[in-house]
Amino acid sequence: MSGCTRILAPVVATLLVACSPEGADPLPEPQTVTSQAGGFQARWQPSVDPLPLNDSFDATLWLSTGANGLPIEGARISVDCRMPAHRHGMLQEVEVSDEGQGRYRVLGLLCHMPGHWVLQVDLTRGAVTERAQFDLVIE
Repeated sequence: MSGCTRILAPVVATLLVACSPEGADPLPEPQTVTSQAGGFQARWQPSVDPLPLNDSFDATLWLSTGANGLPIEGARISVDCRMPAHRHGMLQEVEVSDEGQGRYRVLGLLCHMPGHWVLQVDLTRGAVTERAQFDLVIE
């Protein structure tokens, strides 16, 4: 480890702790699922825990190939949350931005009712669209 790294590492760690909101809950562990056809893996991590009722939140999404785990960059993806028991989705559309190396930022998720929701991630390559799903519970 270089001298600069030894000096900066404790400073960065201190700043991260000092800038964290006091009493803030840690982020939940990312969840990983394989798409229904097995062509890709999706991992997601919401920006808050627990997931809020009727309040917008963001998430980070990582996509990788199912076979060798390579990041899927520049993908054409869409993200939606659906409530199967009520046969409807969110009342707003989300914004998805590509952050590179298979990482995507999802802005504006909003589950407006308590209950079981399904976060759907659709990845389109060529003429084929494949879906990965995460089960969510909003209380």
